[in-house]
Amino acid sequence: MITSDALSSDERDSVEALLEATSRHDGVSALDEPARLALSGPGARHLLIPAEEGAERDLAGAASAYASILPDGTVQGMVHPSVRRQGHGTALLRAALSARPDAGVWAHGALDPALEFLAAKGLEVTRRLLTLHLDLAGATSLPPVPEARIQGLELDSFVAERDADAWVQVNAQAFADHPEQGALTREDLDRRTAEPWFDPDDLMLARKNGELLGFVWVKREPAAGSEPVVAELYVVGTAPQAQGKGVAGHLIGAALHRLRDTGVQRVELYVEADNTAALELYRRWGFELAAEDVQLRLPEAG
Repeated sequence: MITSDALSSDERDSVEALLEATSRHDGVSALDEPARLALSGPGARHLLIPAEEGAERDLAGAASAYASILPDGTVQGMVHPSVRRQGHGTALLRAALSARPDAGVWAHGALDPALEFLAAKGLEVTRRLLTLHLDLAGATSLPPVPEARIQGLELDSFVAERDADAWVQVNAQAFADHPEQGALTREDLDRRTAEPWFDPDDLMLARKNGELLGFVWVKREPAAGSEPVVAELYVVGTAPQAQGKGVAGHLIGAALHRLRDTGVQRVELYVEADNTAALELYRRWGFELAAEDVQLRLPEAG
């Protein structure tokens, strides 16, 4: 096993090939966005099991197995479908928990084999992240955009030079209790806005008298062939002084209407299973459960 704080270009290529193979086989990506960004960025600890000598052709350039430990203590990993049940997953998990006994281990898609494997190693479910979706193509109409209970609220698009630092501050306040989203830095924001999918018009801001009070960020996925045009309601945040005043609902409504009017056929989002207020808001717009990700920990890690 190779452990490092940075992947070489060849190692990164082998991990990306592994991710493609496992995603195709399992129907879900084993790595979330922070873990994918960490393949070429700083901060993560990488655990890599290369393809064994003579097996490179069978694995088509992919590594045998890989896991990462992110700075927030979350772990996620994958084993190539052709070399599963050979101890690679156990080796990765043992190494990850040795480095971070308090790690939160993601099982994306909550697939039964992954959950059974982790439960057999003594880990217990501590967090559930739901994926909801809304079929805009099949919707006959959307409810009108609800008005916020703040006079003089204005919506406009993100301008990095003007808005980046304020966005980081409001995001941290809005997600103070969220282990990943609330920890985003200016560097993290800059990396995301440099991604090919980023469009400043899809990061909509709500402000009053120049003060940033909330935002909704949309991530559009390019359509492949006959696949529907999909967008992710990436993140919605409200400053503490504006919470409970309809700002989030106003932003979500404006975003959904804009997505429908620009040809998006399906919208997806992620929400914590215990966030009942957000679930109620999204369900009012017609969102339905599509998938679930589960995080597990050792009991003594809390």
